[in-house]
Amino acid sequence: MKLLDSAILVLDKLRPDDWQRTLLWAAVVGVCGALATLAFRQALLGAEHLLYGVDGLVRAAERLAWWERLLVPAAGGALAGAVLVAARRLGEQQRHGDYMEAVVLGTGDLPLRDSLLRALSSACSVVSGGAIGREGPMVQLAALAGSSLARLRGLPVPRRRLLVACGAAAGLATAYNAPVAGALFIAEIVLQSLATETLAPLLIAAVMAKVTLAVLTGWQPLYPMPESGALSASAVLLCAVLGIVAGLLAPAYLWVLDMAKSAFRGWRAGLPLKLAAGGLAVGLLSIASPQVWGNGFSVVTSLLHEQWAWQALLLVLVLKVAAVAATTGSGAVGGVFTPTLFVGAVTGALFGLGVEHVAPGALPGASATAISMGAFLAAATHAPLTSVLMIFEMTENYAVVAPLMLACVLAFSISRLLRPSSIYASSQRARAAAQPRLQVAADLLRTDSITVHPGQSMQALEALFLGSRWRHVYVVDERGLFAGAIALHDLAAILRTSHDPAAAWPAHLLQPLYPRLRDDQPLWEVLDVFEGHPGERLPVLAGDGRLLGHVAKTDLVLMLRDRLAIS
Repeated sequence: MKLLDSAILVLDKLRPDDWQRTLLWAAVVGVCGALATLAFRQALLGAEHLLYGVDGLVRAAERLAWWERLLVPAAGGALAGAVLVAARRLGEQQRHGDYMEAVVLGTGDLPLRDSLLRALSSACSVVSGGAIGREGPMVQLAALAGSSLARLRGLPVPRRRLLVACGAAAGLATAYNAPVAGALFIAEIVLQSLATETLAPLLIAAVMAKVTLAVLTGWQPLYPMPESGALSASAVLLCAVLGIVAGLLAPAYLWVLDMAKSAFRGWRAGLPLKLAAGGLAVGLLSIASPQVWGNGFSVVTSLLHEQWAWQALLLVLVLKVAAVAATTGSGAVGGVFTPTLFVGAVTGALFGLGVEHVAPGALPGASATAISMGAFLAAATHAPLTSVLMIFEMTENYAVVAPLMLACVLAFSISRLLRPSSIYASSQRARAAAQPRLQVAADLLRTDSITVHPGQSMQALEALFLGSRWRHVYVVDERGLFAGAIALHDLAAILRTSHDPAAAWPAHLLQPLYPRLRDDQPLWEVLDVFEGHPGERLPVLAGDGRLLGHVAKTDLVLMLRDRLAIS
């Protein structure tokens, strides 16, 4: 009997609990999210090559005649708008303008058809030269992978939300080759929580996405930089000035984007016409500078390795901001993360040229470009830690980390003083307003409860405990009415003595006063019951006493964290 008792304890310790299973599913979501992101990226590259015969939107724009450069973005915008109209008519369109509003919905369910149609609309805008980031649909598709897996597993709402967030972290990690920053971005900006229960699954999902990306495409950084040593003390001080400049300019950049959105919102026209007008604006701007096409990746890469004339930098900066405002303001589906990096990079390149003119050699141009990218990102997103990690992971250049931290903190502090809301403030407010409030125990219900009936054998009861990590099983009668619970501790005491495994379990094992919840019980009362109960789960009963399932304490904590984060 002692050997059997020891075996029960060993198996109980080796069997994964809810938290460990969540981490395992986070890893699965990370792989699936990376595959979804890579598939969308390859689809875009294939469409661009098919349409233009070259790789890269800037190269494509340079090869087109001026009138083609003018009309292609307009045609793509009209097609993108038509896809969004079709999505609305199909009845599944929901009001979440970018992926952040879709990461943590009230139930954690992302509609499949709507997400795919929005990705298709974004592809139309991107492939036709729209000045918008590709990361939006990439992250939404990765989040959709998390939502679909959680729905198939029948997970409760808080766990479903967490896996959706894991998918989003995997999408960002894949899009920018930055697993730590991708996880931290979702935790800091979207979930607004750095608790271990949140951050650990996000990190695992992001790392698995990174591994998947490395296996399929290699380990190279997104923005490789020229070799450089540590910056001098004077260069670090110049980076502080650069941070101040970014903090002053970022609010103006956000104001331009807001004005464009307000202008298009006030125009009573259909989505195809609005997006076509935004595309036409991009086409007009691209006649003067083809570099306004796309998200700006190729231009940023060039700035890190080549020196541009200040006139060319100033021109592309002004025109790119106008193109981004026209594209995002018209309602195109996509992200603003990469365009924001572009604006920061050009700002840093201009700053570096100015320093080079006054004090030659004081600040390398590539370092100024990379540090300004992070500082501008911190100023726009109000997330300095995420920005530091993002630039470090994208460049894999540790020499810029110390001055980057200084520039990011200064940029964030000044920007928040001038403009309290970040570039994602509207998305966060919309998400908070759209989320239905979970109010009763039924909202957190799990239906995979372990139950036993009166009259079942000791052997069957022992098998139930061996097959789970539960320390209590629920007792229900033939009508499904809840009678109480049996504790593993009490059963183990009998197993140590001589007993008949085929005999029915003794009635004295039943705890008829075991705490329970009503399905309509308010969550604040659920919290009170858990405070007096040391276990992880509590049974949930219907009004007639039938056992409906159970609520897990971890799910309650996750849900309360979400409520506090958006309050």
